[in-house]
Amino acid sequence: MRSVTAILSAASLVVVAALAPHTGEAQAPFELNIGSLAPDNTPWRDMLVQLEKHVEKGSNGQLNVILRPPGLMAEVEMVRETRKGERLQGAGVTTAAIAEGGNVPQLQLVELPFLFKSYEEADHLLDHVLFDEFSSVLNRRGFVLGMWSENGWRGFGSKGKPIRKAEDLVGLKMRSQESAVHMAMWRAFGANAVQKPTTEILTSLQSNVIDGLDNTALYTLAGGLAEPLDYFTLSRHIYQPAAVVFSRTWYSKLPEAFQKLLLEPKDLYTEPARKAIRAEDAQMISMFPDMGMEVVELTDAERAAFEAKGLAVHESFAATVEGGPELLKKIKDALAAYRAK
Repeated sequence: MRSVTAILSAASLVVVAALAPHTGEAQAPFELNIGSLAPDNTPWRDMLVQLEKHVEKGSNGQLNVILRPPGLMAEVEMVRETRKGERLQGAGVTTAAIAEGGNVPQLQLVELPFLFKSYEEADHLLDHVLFDEFSSVLNRRGFVLGMWSENGWRGFGSKGKPIRKAEDLVGLKMRSQESAVHMAMWRAFGANAVQKPTTEILTSLQSNVIDGLDNTALYTLAGGLAEPLDYFTLSRHIYQPAAVVFSRTWYSKLPEAFQKLLLEPKDLYTEPARKAIRAEDAQMISMFPDMGMEVVELTDAERAAFEAKGLAVHESFAATVEGGPELLKKIKDALAAYRAK
């Protein structure tokens, strides 16, 4: 955790060097720079390392993969740079970041609060209902969808008092991801949302610019955010997918064999990565008390009250997105059918 914090604080000193063109005596003819906020020794980073090995081995070293260190830029900026295909040609980021940075508002619908009830139905929707549809949408916006991954279930981290009901959030300055659907959620809960990129969360907590945040247990600990927090509420209010995307412009210039190679990990790594992320998330929760954080479990009644406010956002938010009502209906119909099995 300390090493990640050090990387983030020193990022401004290494941006130029880290993003400089890769050089070497035997430089590969093709280069794939991938941006991500995933810290080292996390399942997300491990998945990207496996992708790197797979691509370099399959291309006989002709496609060189470079995993850029976290903290060089915020997720939304990574997405924008990936679309250009110059400094970055790929990114492993949350769907909220792709929606915002890539101008894909439809993607925000999968992050509506209390949309999913389980990991299994999220997997079903993403893999079997929405993959092809979002592949087409992203392609029109300048991206190639490599594979889904996940950030996971988000909970509330807070200072001073625990969050058990929406009323506890009223008046608090809560960090919001740079995402319209997240801002809509905070408004529904009555919080004062403060948009901050991930790279600014720690200093904002330490300086009382914000009173709390929502994120996964895994990133809260691995990203060095646990120390200023007193409580972590297992609200599971948003299941947040993530994805690996590539620049369409860059991808279109690759040999066909390399294009296929980049899409193969969809089947090779998505499932193992999800299992690893979920197992480690649970482990992080068990470590919170040792970090001085109290873990707050909601009662059924408390969770139901939160859920009612979250569900109220669905229709109104979907109406702000082009094709949103139709897509939301498709999502909810697919979930209803899955739950009926």
